[in-house]
Amino acid sequence: MLGLRVLRRAPVLATLLAVIALLLAWAPFLSRMDLVMRHFDGPNYLVVAKTFYVPTKENPLPGYALSPSYFAMHTPLYPLVLRVCSLFGGWKAGLFLATGLLAVASAGAFALYAKEAAPEIPVALAVLAFLFLPARMFLYRALGASEALMSLLVVLAVLAWRKGRPDWALFLAALSTITRTNGILVVVVLCIALLVAGRVKTALAGGALAAVPLLLLFSWYRFLFGDFFALLHVHAESAGGAGRLTFPFAFIGEMAVRNDWETAEMLLGLHLFFILCAARLWVKGDRLEAGLIAVHVTLFSLLRERDLARYYLTVAPFAVVVAWRDVWSRPRIAAAVLAVLAPLSVFYAWKTIPMNLCSEPAYRALLSLLTS
Repeated sequence: MLGLRVLRRAPVLATLLAVIALLLAWAPFLSRMDLVMRHFDGPNYLVVAKTFYVPTKENPLPGYALSPSYFAMHTPLYPLVLRVCSLFGGWKAGLFLATGLLAVASAGAFALYAKEAAPEIPVALAVLAFLFLPARMFLYRALGASEALMSLLVVLAVLAWRKGRPDWALFLAALSTITRTNGILVVVVLCIALLVAGRVKTALAGGALAAVPLLLLFSWYRFLFGDFFALLHVHAESAGGAGRLTFPFAFIGEMAVRNDWETAEMLLGLHLFFILCAARLWVKGDRLEAGLIAVHVTLFSLLRERDLARYYLTVAPFAVVVAWRDVWSRPRIAAAVLAVLAPLSVFYAWKTIPMNLCSEPAYRALLSLLTS
């Protein structure tokens, strides 16, 4: 009875903490929320939500999007959430409503997952660590970005797996593939886990069904742009062309040779942290979470990509919270860690939200498109 009561209270507490965290991130901008709306990738997702990739006069937007196929890299599940939320007060209100709902939902899902995966961590501390760490996730959870939705789906998929429901896990993983491209890795890890468990038919059938949303999306791209792999091609072009892939971790050496030691060391530190976290999870018996991190490290080691700090956010909750349960389960130590790192995350968000904005002409064109 007590356990059920705690289980019911966890999402309520997570909701309260998520709202507080969101208001903290928005606090300096409550009188100028257009800054939040203009921060990338919010404008891009709003274009997709309005047009579903169909070319229009304002699509591409002036100043940065040179062709309608540019938006193919912004996969559609989050824009669909924006479109539904826009029914309640218009596009601006819809963006903020979606941001709030996804922040609350992802925090609630993580509270339930933490009670299952790391019950020794007090719920409040687990949720606070989830909300404020890493700083990049705290930022994107307050913006028009797909990270909160991706976090919600992946956490629920792992929770479903732990509850003995691989069908639901694969369904949620399938949705993650049309939220962010690395959702494919979640499907792959779940199928491997099923194969290891001797459930070959479930792995093959589930994997095939999980591929359906992405195949439908690629077919839509083929119809609109004449390019079945438009998503992959736009990603490659944004990274400088077809030479995006390299040998494992070779990009770190390339940065060092170019005398860009800071980038090389940052990437090296990121990979090192997540490899160590995967090892800790494996030793503690959290094999699925360890596998999710391992496949991300494997893929990211091959990329010529500087912004891996964002790419790793999909598995950050497992690395930052669950892998370090021995720290978070000690309230005094956990409180001291959060007392230092949480304000840094808030400060980081306050400084970066006014940056990386779409230009005034592009914003005017976006508003025109949304009201058309």
